[in-house]
Amino acid sequence: MAVLTYKSKLWMVNGEGEAVFGDGVAELIECVERLNSLVEAARQLNMSYRYALHRISLAEKRLGESLITRVRGGAKGGGYSEVTLYGKNLVRQYRKIKKELETFLEEYNTDVYTRNIRQPPKTC
Repeated sequence: MAVLTYKSKLWMVNGEGEAVFGDGVAELIECVERLNSLVEAARQLNMSYRYALHRISLAEKRLGESLITRVRGGAKGGGYSEVTLYGKNLVRQYRKIKKELETFLEEYNTDVYTRNIRQPPKTC
């Protein structure tokens, strides 16, 4: 008999059911917070700046909230990015829920080994 386990993928959707936030955007925001730069965060995550900006902009549009404040540099550079309080809280909440879901599935999957799933459920 094959051993079966449960896996999940988590993402947030807005009121219209549009995907807004998942592992990719969370990781990008965490990287921006560490580096204070969307350009450097994109580089570190092996994505183009244009793609990183698109992901953030699309999430912000669908949320109706800013996740990152971007300040353009002048001719000599000096631009930077800061994660907004809303962005920090959203990542924190997402990571917390994801951890709880993973813990639940780990415990549930451990119990799967002790259950006999071939027996039909008892009915009235």
